[in-house]
Amino acid sequence: MTDQSAGEENRHTIQLLVHGDSDRMALADILDRRYEIVEDDSLQPADCYLIDERMVPTYREELRARKREAHPTFTPALVLQREGSNGRVPLTSEQNGNGPPFIDEVVSAPTDRTTLFRRVDNLLARREQSVELSQRYEDLQTRFQRLFNSTNDAIFVVAPSGDEITECNPAASELVGYPRDELLSISPIETIHADDRERFQSFLQDVQETGRGSTDDLTCRTKHGENRRLEVSAATLEDSRQSPIIISARDITTRKAYERELELKSRAMDEAPIGIIITDPDRADDPMIYVNNGFQEVTGYSEAEALGRNCRFLQGEETRDEPVAAMRKAVDDAEAVSVELRNYRKDTSQFWNRVSIAPVRDDAGNVTNYIGFQEDITERKEREMDLQLFKKAVENAGHAVFITDREGTIEYVNPVFEARSGYTRKEAVGRTPRILKSGKQDEEFYERMWQTILSGEQWDANLINQRKNGELYHVEQTISPIANDSGEITHFVTIESDVTNRRLRKQQLDVLNRVLRHNLKNGMNVIQSRAELLRDSLGDDESQGDIRAIEERADALAMLGDKAGTVRSLFENEVSAETTTNVTELVNEVGEAFSEEYPTASLTLTDLEPLYARADHRLKLALKELLDNAVVHNDKPVPEVTVTIRPSSERRSEDWLDIEITDNGPGIPDQELETIKRGEETPLQHGTGLGLWIVYWAVSLFGGEVTFVDTEGPGTGIVLSLPRMSADSAGQETAVEQH
Repeated sequence: MTDQSAGEENRHTIQLLVHGDSDRMALADILDRRYEIVEDDSLQPADCYLIDERMVPTYREELRARKREAHPTFTPALVLQREGSNGRVPLTSEQNGNGPPFIDEVVSAPTDRTTLFRRVDNLLARREQSVELSQRYEDLQTRFQRLFNSTNDAIFVVAPSGDEITECNPAASELVGYPRDELLSISPIETIHADDRERFQSFLQDVQETGRGSTDDLTCRTKHGENRRLEVSAATLEDSRQSPIIISARDITTRKAYERELELKSRAMDEAPIGIIITDPDRADDPMIYVNNGFQEVTGYSEAEALGRNCRFLQGEETRDEPVAAMRKAVDDAEAVSVELRNYRKDTSQFWNRVSIAPVRDDAGNVTNYIGFQEDITERKEREMDLQLFKKAVENAGHAVFITDREGTIEYVNPVFEARSGYTRKEAVGRTPRILKSGKQDEEFYERMWQTILSGEQWDANLINQRKNGELYHVEQTISPIANDSGEITHFVTIESDVTNRRLRKQQLDVLNRVLRHNLKNGMNVIQSRAELLRDSLGDDESQGDIRAIEERADALAMLGDKAGTVRSLFENEVSAETTTNVTELVNEVGEAFSEEYPTASLTLTDLEPLYARADHRLKLALKELLDNAVVHNDKPVPEVTVTIRPSSERRSEDWLDIEITDNGPGIPDQELETIKRGEETPLQHGTGLGLWIVYWAVSLFGGEVTFVDTEGPGTGIVLSLPRMSADSAGQETAVEQH
């Protein structure tokens, strides 16, 4: 027999238990140069078993029995773990009595040839060690030394007392981090973690009594303070109870971490609150081969009832075709997909199921399994449908609606809010309703509001808001608190109705009612009494005075009728948001007409660059009314009137402009002044004419405001504040063009 053939006969045998012909052939090609490869699907006698992680369930029990039969001869089993593997293979090294562990080594694949050879060699060296230790060979010292020099496992020889290391190999020094000389000078207990020292001493005592022992749950404490999990095998060198003990230890920290990871993943999958399934596409109809507890809880089907079936059995009459087709296409294309569909439980009840499916691939990219996640989203879908209905109703409501959190930050506004306030949803969300604050409500108003809604009560009020462009508008406001299941207020919903036009119409009706019932009636009384006197005094000179009085009153009534017509014209057309007027030109035009009509009066107009405001020809009516009143009701020999146009001094000058009109007349009666300031008339407090109301209504149409100012001497000061516009926004309709 040649040396080569003799060497081949002594080659170690390795059986490959690998999933997939291509992977098995690739490994055989690598290992065949060094080992005798056994390729058979049934378990054969071998020196070492190289197992693909996916094949472990198939051979677990048979391999465990073979190792138990060969014990104490070490029969290594090496598991190939694929990187990124999401498999669920229980690799825990379970013990049956004193039997050996099931898995001895875990190697991440892919791995380089050198590492694979080293790991296999280490296992085979341990096998050789176990064979040698099981035999009572004559030259123990020589063989023992050779074993020391040929294995990577840490080997310690401990004195019978258990408190002294008498010999160790280089791997032992590497494991615990002590040089050999230092290691031989310390007690073995010093290399063990403090929590395990008592158990280690008990382990040594058991070995002395029984002659051998093994454990995989000891923790080593290295010289540098690192903790390493150890798998320890020990045996006495003689039959005597005072025999030295030989200890073989190897670092299984990585393997233990992997086992813990697998155990955690397994437990996480089993106990996950959603349904998890795994299917096998290599079998007919891609049946489920695993279902977790969550699947059973969601569907009502037990594991026995579900395994071996395709999960389409959950579908029913109300299951839509579209999501089913999407899942089928994703499986055909080997792609991930997520759909929502109606499924049926075992008790025939419907539930909304969010199904996510993803392919599981091997290193070659081939699909080996599909993993699916099933989540009962019935409550969420019902909430979504309720929210969609609510949102649709709110979005189409005729009132402005906005929702804030407890602190008042806006989280939602509907389209009517956007249209009325001028703020887009993007501009409003994240801010507070203070963006609408006009300054017309005092702090006490807001204090009462917060006190009311924070107490859980509904708030109702009328107030004045301000649009983004500065216009003022009246609203009826209702704020309702929203509480969670615990009764804690989390949000507020506000509904606002724009009542600006309604308030204006009410004012019109009130004033016109007063004019028709009071002024006109009194005027008619005068006419009647004068006419009666006229009849009695025809022919004398005194009757001429009566006639003049009748004529004057008739003229006044006619003028009042004219003003009533003016009021009607104010509200004939809506004001466009883009309506723009050159106020400077308009004031100059009104001033020219004033000077022609009242040549004895003094009119002073400020010389300013053109300023534009949101207004139209109706502003001209208001200005003419104020200038006419400044002369008609003036008791001075020379009526003096001053008109000033300027950017607002009380508001943001870039957003507002003021028209201030002052005269040297007797001033506006207090009752008239107070009525306009209040913005309403009562039976006991009302004005005497329509002039100031015409001014008030015209300015209000443009979102402006009328205020009264004190003058240095006698006279009247009125300021018309209007939203300011840019020259670029000036439209075709200007005050000069409208007559």
